[in-house]
Amino acid sequence: MRYEAETYNVYRRGASDGALMGLVLCGIFASWALSMRIAVASLAFPVLCLAVPVLLYMMLRRAYRADGCRSTFAMLWMHGICIFFFGTLLMAALALAWLRWFEPSLVRDSLLQAADVYAQLPSAQAQSMAKAVNTIVEQNMVPRAIDIALALLWSGIFSGSILSIIVAAVIRAGKKR
Repeated sequence: MRYEAETYNVYRRGASDGALMGLVLCGIFASWALSMRIAVASLAFPVLCLAVPVLLYMMLRRAYRADGCRSTFAMLWMHGICIFFFGTLLMAALALAWLRWFEPSLVRDSLLQAADVYAQLPSAQAQSMAKAVNTIVEQNMVPRAIDIALALLWSGIFSGSILSIIVAAVIRAGKKR
C-alpha cells in the first residue's frame, strides 16, 4: 500500500517536477524581458522553448518507468498538467514581480517598439496596426503587470495541458511496441 501511495501521487510528483519546469519557464520569461535591453539574451529564448517538450517527456517517462510502466494515460496527462500548473505559477510570480517592481515600463516600451516596426512597413494593414497600438499606449490601455501574469498563467497551463496530452500518448504508445 505504501508503494502505491508514493508512486501514484501525481500531484506531489507534479509539484516537484513543476519546480524544475518553472525554472525553465522563468528563463523563457527572463530571456524575453532582458532581450528588450540586451540583444544577446534573445538567443536563450528558442533554446529554452525547445527544452520544454523535451524536459516534459523526460519527466513523464521517468514517472512512467517508476510506476513499472503501469501509469494510465490519464495519470500521465494529469502529471503533465500539474507540472505546468506549478511551473507557470513560478513564471507568473516572476513576471508579476519583474513588471511591477523591476521594470514597470517594459510592456509599454514593447508596444511602442512594435508600433514603430509596424509604422515602417509599407502595407495599409501595418499602418493601421501601428495606429491602433499607438492609440492603446496614448489612452493608457496598456495591460497591467497582474494582467500579464494571469495571461501567462492561463496560457501556460492550457498549452501545457495540450502538450501533456501529446507526450502522454507518445509514452503510452511506446509501451505497445
